[in-house]
Amino acid sequence: MSLVTADGDGLEIRDLVRILNGNVGPTLVQTMTGTKDHGLPAKWATADGPMPGSTAVEQLRLGYRVWHLLSEAEGRNVALAWLVGANHRLGATPVSAVRDLRSAEVIGAARAFIDGSAPA
Repeated sequence: MSLVTADGDGLEIRDLVRILNGNVGPTLVQTMTGTKDHGLPAKWATADGPMPGSTAVEQLRLGYRVWHLLSEAEGRNVALAWLVGANHRLGATPVSAVRDLRSAEVIGAARAFIDGSAPA
């Protein structure tokens, strides 16, 4: 059994998708990956479903990392609200930054929000 890290590296991608689907919802998972298929996040979470492509895997892992960081520090509801809210630091919603794989920026914005060090 592997150790699960805060960025989800120890999680199988299907497990990670199940966690995201259950906590932020499949619509937000769809948004963070940019997929056009509304049902794909649910399919990714099933044992016999399709596997997400390599870019989607990166987006999902980044989305999980940001969500986990915020939910551990601020709670699930705040994490969800932060992901979909306007963010002046990013010039976009955080979920858009996840989709665009702006890793350092979105992690930095999440940490700044948690620390209260800058408007997020």
